[in-house]
Amino acid sequence: MEEITLEILKQAPFGYAYHKIILNESGIPVDYVFLDVNTAFEQMTGLKKENILGKKLTEILPGIKEDSFDWIGFYGYIALNGGKREFSQYSKELNRYYKITALSPKKYHFVTFFQDITAEMEKIKQLEEQQKIISKLTIELDTIFNSTHDAIFLVKVENGEFRYIRNNKAHQELTGFSLDMIKDKTPVEVAGKELGKILESDYKRCLETGAAITYEETLKMPAGEKVWLTSLTPVFVNGSIKYIVGSRKDITLQKKAEKEKEELLNRYQAMFNEHTAIMLIIEPFTGKILDANPAACSFYGYTKEELLKMHIQDINMLPKEEVEKKRLMALQKKQKYFVFPHRLKSGEIRLVDVYSAPINFGDKKVLFSIIFDVTEREELKRKLNEEKELLSITLRSIGDGVVATDSMGRIILMNKVAQEISGWNENEVAGLPFGEIFCLINEETGEKVESPIEKVLKSGKIIGLANHTALVTKDNRKISIADSAAPITDEKGNIFGVIMVFRDVSKEREWQEKILYLSNHDTLTGLYSRRYMEEKLKSFEQRKTSFAIIMADVNGLKLANDVFGHEEGDDLLKKAAEAIKESCRKEDVIARWGGDEFLILLPETNLKAAQEITEKIKDKCKEKSTKNLQLSMALGCSIKKSPEEKLEKVIKEAEEMMYRQKLNDSKSYRKSIINTLLATLFAKSTETKEHAERLQNCCINIGRDMGLSPKEIDELSLLAVLHDIGKVGIPEEILKKPSALSEPEWEEMKKHPEVGCRIAQNTPELVQIAEYILCHHERWDGKGYPKGLKGEEIPLLCRILAVVDAYDAMISDRPYRKALTREEAIAEIKKNAGTQFDPNIVEIFLKVLKKCTAGS
Repeated sequence: MEEITLEILKQAPFGYAYHKIILNESGIPVDYVFLDVNTAFEQMTGLKKENILGKKLTEILPGIKEDSFDWIGFYGYIALNGGKREFSQYSKELNRYYKITALSPKKYHFVTFFQDITAEMEKIKQLEEQQKIISKLTIELDTIFNSTHDAIFLVKVENGEFRYIRNNKAHQELTGFSLDMIKDKTPVEVAGKELGKILESDYKRCLETGAAITYEETLKMPAGEKVWLTSLTPVFVNGSIKYIVGSRKDITLQKKAEKEKEELLNRYQAMFNEHTAIMLIIEPFTGKILDANPAACSFYGYTKEELLKMHIQDINMLPKEEVEKKRLMALQKKQKYFVFPHRLKSGEIRLVDVYSAPINFGDKKVLFSIIFDVTEREELKRKLNEEKELLSITLRSIGDGVVATDSMGRIILMNKVAQEISGWNENEVAGLPFGEIFCLINEETGEKVESPIEKVLKSGKIIGLANHTALVTKDNRKISIADSAAPITDEKGNIFGVIMVFRDVSKEREWQEKILYLSNHDTLTGLYSRRYMEEKLKSFEQRKTSFAIIMADVNGLKLANDVFGHEEGDDLLKKAAEAIKESCRKEDVIARWGGDEFLILLPETNLKAAQEITEKIKDKCKEKSTKNLQLSMALGCSIKKSPEEKLEKVIKEAEEMMYRQKLNDSKSYRKSIINTLLATLFAKSTETKEHAERLQNCCINIGRDMGLSPKEIDELSLLAVLHDIGKVGIPEEILKKPSALSEPEWEEMKKHPEVGCRIAQNTPELVQIAEYILCHHERWDGKGYPKGLKGEEIPLLCRILAVVDAYDAMISDRPYRKALTREEAIAEIKKNAGTQFDPNIVEIFLKVLKKCTAGS
C-alpha cells in the first residue's frame, strides 16, 4: 500500500517533498535534509532531484536564512510537534509564490505539498493596484467636483424624465439645495411647479440640440435671487443621451458691475466732452489719437476730425523713439506723469504736463491722457533752478565748510569742504538732524556745546561759535573750528532753515602757536628770546620783588665760526644753553640775550645763591665740548637790592662783572685755544710736534745767521710752530689721504692759510704773524697761493719758512710716499731755487744745514 501511495505522490500534479529535520545540541532545528521529491516539485522549484537528495537546505539554497520567512523554524516545529499546517508564502530564493501544506508522518520528519500560485498572486497584486488607482481617481474627481467654484449638478435622463443624481458643494451653497433635497427628484419636485417647468424646458432644449448650450437666466432659489450663467452638456451612452451635466456661475455681481460700468461710461463721456481740461485718448503702440475732447481741439487749434487723423508724435516735439518709449512706460504703469513740448497748429511750442493711465476702451487697452499747459510754470521753474544752481555752486565753491538745514534742523545740504572736514558724505546725512551728525565740544573741557542750529532756530539771530570749539568728525578726530550760523528767512522774515559756515582753524592755531613760540623763543637754542625776557623783566620790576640777574658770554664763538664754520659755532651755543639749563632751577627764566650772550633771571634769589648757580654753570661747561672746542663762558651776576632800584642798573652791573671776568680769563683761554687747536692739528693730520720743533730750531738758526732782530726771530719762531694752524678747518680725510688729492680736494686744502690767518687775527698774541701765516705758501716765481705774490713781495719770514718746511717735509714719511734721503732732499731744494724758493735763502739754508750736520 505504501508503494502505491508513493507512486501516486510521484505522479501527482502538485509538488511533493519529504524531509528530515536537523537539530543542534540544544534540540533546536537548524536545518533539514531532502529525502525525496516528485517531478512536479522539480518543475515548480527548478531544483533537480539528483542535485538535492541527501543534502541540507542551506547547502542547496545558501541565502535561505536571509529570507523574511523562517522556513527551518516553521518546519522544525511541525516535525517535532506533529500536526498539519496550510499556508501561502513567497520564497525570495526561488522568486515564486507557493501554497504549501506541511505535516509530520513521524517525529523528526515532515512532508510538504506545493502548489505554484505565482500567477494567481500576480493577478491579485494587479487587481489591488488597479483598485488603488480607481480609489485615487474617485477621490481626485470628487475633490475636483467639490472644489470648483462653479455650481455643478448631474441630471439623469430616463424615458423623457429628468431626475437629479447629485450636486457639488458650490451648488449647495449658492442655490440653497442640499444633496438630500434633490437626489432622485425631478425639477418640479425640487423647485416647485413654476420654477421646475422652466428648468425642465432648458433640459429639453439640451436634448433637442444634442449639444452643449450656454445661457443667462435669473432664478429665485432658497439662497436668494441670482443671475446665472448656465451651461448644459449632454452625456451620450451607446448613442443616446443618458445624462446632463449642468454648470452654473453666479454672475449677479458681474451684471451689476456691467450696469455700473455703462453708467460710468456715460458719465465719463459727459465729463470728457464738457471738462475744460485737455483730454486725449491714444492707441499706446501706434500713438494714434483715438479721441479728443473740445478743450483739446481748442488748445491745439485743430478740429476733432483733424486730430483723429493724427498721431501724438505729430504734436510731441521729442524724438519718435522717445515718445514711443514714454507711451509704453505709461501703458505698463511704470510712469504716469510726463512733461512734454507740444506744438500747436499755429507752430507755437508749449510745455505741458501729461498724466497718462491705461484704461479699457471697448475691447482693448488705450492711454487716457489729461494735459495741462504749464509753459509759464516751467519757465519760472527754469529761472528758479538757475538761481538755485547758482546758489548751490556758490555754496559748494566757498572755501569754508557750509551746512544748510530745514526749519526742523535736518540737513539738506553740505558742500565739499564740510564733507572733507567732518568725514561725512552728503548722501549719508541728508534728512538727518544736525545734532545727530555734528557733535561740537569745548576743546578745553571736552563738554558738549549746544548746537548752533538749535540756537538760531530758537532766537532767529546770527550765532557765532565760541572760542575753543572743536568738531568731532565721523572717525572720532577733533578738529578746531570757527565761524557762525545764521537763519535762512523769506521776504516776511519767516525762518525756513539755518546755514552754518565754518572752517578748520587747526592749522591757523598751529601757526599762531608756532609764531608765538618763535616770537618768544630763540630758534637755535630753544631758550626764551630777548623780546620775551624784556617783557618778563618789566613784569618783575612792576612787582617790586627782589631778583638776581646772571649775564653769560660764550668765549671763542667768533673763532669757532671763522675756523670751523657757523655749524660748529651753533653747536657751541647749543652746548652753552644746555649747560645753563642743567644748572638753573625750574623757576628761573633763561634767554639768549645776544649773539653769544645769555641772560638769566632768578626770582627771589640772593647773591650767594646766584653765585652758586654761576659756579654750577662753569662746572657744567667743563663737561660740555663740541667736536673741536672746549666750552668756556664768562659769567657775571647782580642783585636787585631794593624795589626802587632800576632794572637797567642791575643788568649793567651783571654785564660789567661778566666783561671783567672775560678780560681776566681771556689770555689763559686764548692760550688754551691755541694748545687745543695745535693738539687737534697734530691729531687729524700728518703734522707732528717734533716737525714743528725742528722747523722752529732751523728757522731760528737761519734768522740769526741772517742777522734778524730779536722781535723778527721771535715772530719767525712762532710762525714755524703755527703756520699750518689753519689745517684744523680742513676735513681729516683730505689731510690723511694716502694718495694724490683730486682737484676739488686740493682747492679745499689751499684754504688753510686763510683759515690760519683768521685764527691769528682773533688772537691778540698772534696778530703780528697773521699776515705771515696767510703768505707761507707763496712761491718765488709767483705761482703760489692764496695771493700769487712774487719775489720780494713775499714777506722774508715766509720765504725762510718755505725752504725749511719743504726740506723737513721731504725727509719725513708721508701717507702718499716714503721719506727722501738728505742728499735727495738737498738736490730737490737746489733744483727749485729761483722758482719755488728765494735763491739767497736757499744758499743760507744750505750753509746752516752744513754747520748743523758738522756739529752733530
